[in-house]
Amino acid sequence: MANVFSLHIEFDRDIFTNKIFTLIKERRKGYVCVIDGNVLAMTYRDRTYQDIVNAACINTCDGSSIAMMVNWIYKTKYSVFNGPQLFKEYVEKGYRQILLGNTDEIFENVKIELQRKSIKNDFFHLSLPFLDVENFDYPTIAQEINHIQPDIIWVSLGAPKQEKFMNKILPYLNSGVMFGIGAAVNFYTGDYKMPRLKINNFSFIWLKRMFSEPKKQIKRVKNYISIFPFVFIREIRKNNKKA
Repeated sequence: MANVFSLHIEFDRDIFTNKIFTLIKERRKGYVCVIDGNVLAMTYRDRTYQDIVNAACINTCDGSSIAMMVNWIYKTKYSVFNGPQLFKEYVEKGYRQILLGNTDEIFENVKIELQRKSIKNDFFHLSLPFLDVENFDYPTIAQEINHIQPDIIWVSLGAPKQEKFMNKILPYLNSGVMFGIGAAVNFYTGDYKMPRLKINNFSFIWLKRMFSEPKKQIKRVKNYISIFPFVFIREIRKNNKKA
C-alpha cells in the first residue's frame, strides 16, 4: 500500500481484491474509501477527515490525476480502480449485499440489471433519512444490517458524509465490508452515462458529471484545483528527502 499525499492508497488490484476476499471469507468488518480529487482536497484541509479515510481497511484510487502525480513523482505505473469499476466488479460476484442510501428506483434498476445478466440477486436496500452525519441512529441502523448479514454494504451518501457514516457505524456492525461509492451505482444503472472520451488513465468521469450536476461538481473541481499545486510540491519534497 502506498502512502502518498498523507493517504493510504492501494494501487495494486490483486492486493486489493485479495484483501476484500479475505475480509468477506473470515466474516470480518471494515470499510473502503474510494479516493478521488474531491476526497484528497477535503483530507488536505481536514485532518480529522483524513484520519477517518486512513482508518479504512483498504482504499483505492478513483482519481486519474492522482495516479498521474504519483507515477510522475515515483516513476511508477499505477492505474485507477474507480467507483463505477468497483461497483460493477463486486455487485456481480453474487455476494449477499445491501445498499444504504440512494433511491428505491435506483435500487430496483440494479436488481433489474442483475436479473438481466442472470446474476444471483441476494440484494437488499435500506433507505436512510436525510440527516447530518451526527444525527443518524447508528445502533438501530446497524441492527437492521446485522439482521440481513450482508457480505458487502454499499454506502451511497457522497463524500465526506459516507466516509464519516462508515466510520461511525463500524463499531455496531457484526460483519460486512462497507464501500463508500457515492454515485457509482448510478453509473451502473445507466442513470449516469460513462464518458466515451478516454485518454490513457484519464476517464473524465468528473467532466461527465459536470454537465449533470454543474453546481456541485464545479465546487468540487475548484476545491481540488486550489490544493493541487500544494499537495504535488509537498509530495515531491517528501520523495526528495528519501533520496
